[in-house]
Amino acid sequence: MQSMSLAKAKAHLSVLVDEVEHHHKSVLILRHGKPAAAIVPVEVAVPVKRCMSLDEIDRVFAKLGKVAPHASAVEALLAERR
Repeated sequence: MQSMSLAKAKAHLSVLVDEVEHHHKSVLILRHGKPAAAIVPVEVAVPVKRCMSLDEIDRVFAKLGKVAPHASAVEALLAERR
């Protein structure tokens, strides 16, 4: 990971963004010599949303089938009125 001062990063921001976007490099921004921020590729900052596999979906529905059904709120209210 490349590191540079905040002043230098501000002066070369467009070049840094191109390096990160097209060459998948990361840049550590230093303020007073200490890490303050990072410029990273989008894939690092925002992971791709993963869909559930069919096996995972089957497991979820299998667990739902094992849960005892409960009376609905409407049925409970009607039962109390009788």
